[in-house]
Amino acid sequence: MNNLLAGLIFSLFISPSNLSDTCKDFYPNHPVRSDIMLQVVLKSYGYYEGKIDGIFGNISKKALISLQKSNNLDSDGQIGPKTCSLLLNKNNIIKKNKGSILINETTNNDDSYSKEIYDAQIILKDLGLYLSTIDGINGPATKKAIREFQSKAGLVSDGIIGSKTKDALSKGEESYIKTTEVASTPNNSSQSNTETITYGLDLRNYDPSQTCVEGYVDSNGIWVPDPCFKPVFVYRFGKTAQVNSQKELDAYLAERWSLEKEKTFVTIGRVKTQDYTDGIHSPVNGLIMPSGSNNKIVIGIKNDNNVRARPQSGPQNADAVFEVLVEGGMTRLINIFYESDTSYHGPIRSARPTDPTVLRPLDGVLVASGATGGLIPEIIDIGVPVITDRRPEFFRISSRNAPHNLYADTYKLKNLAISKGYKKSNNPQPLFPWGNPNLNTWNNGKSIRLKFSSQTSTTWTWNGSNYVRTYYDAYKDSSSSNPHTWINQNGSSGQIAFPTVIALMCEPYMHPLQLPSVKTVGEGRAIIMHGGKMLDAKWKRGSNLDPFHITDSNGNTLYIPKGKPWISLVPNTFLPSFNN
Repeated sequence: MNNLLAGLIFSLFISPSNLSDTCKDFYPNHPVRSDIMLQVVLKSYGYYEGKIDGIFGNISKKALISLQKSNNLDSDGQIGPKTCSLLLNKNNIIKKNKGSILINETTNNDDSYSKEIYDAQIILKDLGLYLSTIDGINGPATKKAIREFQSKAGLVSDGIIGSKTKDALSKGEESYIKTTEVASTPNNSSQSNTETITYGLDLRNYDPSQTCVEGYVDSNGIWVPDPCFKPVFVYRFGKTAQVNSQKELDAYLAERWSLEKEKTFVTIGRVKTQDYTDGIHSPVNGLIMPSGSNNKIVIGIKNDNNVRARPQSGPQNADAVFEVLVEGGMTRLINIFYESDTSYHGPIRSARPTDPTVLRPLDGVLVASGATGGLIPEIIDIGVPVITDRRPEFFRISSRNAPHNLYADTYKLKNLAISKGYKKSNNPQPLFPWGNPNLNTWNNGKSIRLKFSSQTSTTWTWNGSNYVRTYYDAYKDSSSSNPHTWINQNGSSGQIAFPTVIALMCEPYMHPLQLPSVKTVGEGRAIIMHGGKMLDAKWKRGSNLDPFHITDSNGNTLYIPKGKPWISLVPNTFLPSFNN
């Protein structure tokens, strides 16, 4: 019993406390950190006979008093230092004879509470695999979710949380990734050792100057996107999907999507700019880069936007931020770093199909915790390298639970990307047509509300110098005006604010891996907010190689004011609302 309890309380899964007084107040690393864990321990020694519900009521208090009395402590029903010391010295605990152990490490007992199952359910629910109540009981819904997770992670799908499954759960979605190891020799002769990298394409040999073609038909009669990765649109049941790579195309064809009406777009090329000079102005936001800028390479880092991930560290330091739709109607962020850096960025989460389409024109590198199995090779085929957390440049913080605790240093990530040969351009092309437009010709635009789903919407409100961000998150509460804040490593914080907000209305579609995506090739409505003014325009792209062209209805270029932008890729199924 003692070994069993030790295995339980010192489990890898230790949830945050919901008590005002717990043993962690006296022993920082004490395993009894919540009401649930206290109930579990009391029940394991036979003192608690109630339901494991995490509520410290009369039954729990009586059980605690009984434990204290039996073990010659002050029977006050309080969590004090002597009681916590006793719980640390489990070999000295006098047990109650009628008690029974309802805790199991193998999680095979369907009727017993398991802390391991409880924590697994939290992670599985966050991944969208477990839809029932989080109760720590290994019932049919839990077993089904575990088996599904194991299947996605490439593990034996037996519904049992063994050591491999436990390790995979601690990593969340990043465990889904399945890669093929490719031997690669660096171009730099000073790096004499051959290394093994987990990417399907060695981009050291990628030639960005090669001539682009629209595609070709292979020996099997299948249309294949060209080496420049122009997208193709496929059709099924009156719906269309944007396909960005051969591997992605194969996945759609396996689902019997049609190529009879395949469509490609012709690359438009570089955007026009106003008062812009390569190497002087940032391609990410158009601003003049200060002396000493770390503009070696563009990296885009996925930032979690789950309720348990906020406040984030990173958006306030980024040169630009993209917001994209993910599962459950939620969003995630892609924080773009070129001239700027931060030593504390996170939480970092997994990649999604839309991510590489916005990084490709910048010759950017995607940084993520991993991705659903099969997605990483697709991203690499688009021409965007990927760096995942299987690197020493990443670290996890102790104040948050996995998978919301992965962080990294952007300076180190940039150096890593360059060492791997991922740098393609000294001066990436401007992402938007940066310039100095006459704002007097724009409409008033004090506030805009953008709806991503029935669960998520954001509002940007002009405060005289920036647009400040609030949000509605159905997973948090019913408020439509929650301030969206950031936090630094030193604890300083503030509300997210940007001088420019760009909303690109995009057609949504579903990726074969059942991942919500939006079309970033083609055209759609563009809304630019800057200086309390609003411009209603159009966006247009011919391929993933193109930046975002912003035009009027006649195709004339419209310039976007220089300044750090927040770019929201909003499903065009929802209309924005304004307050002027």
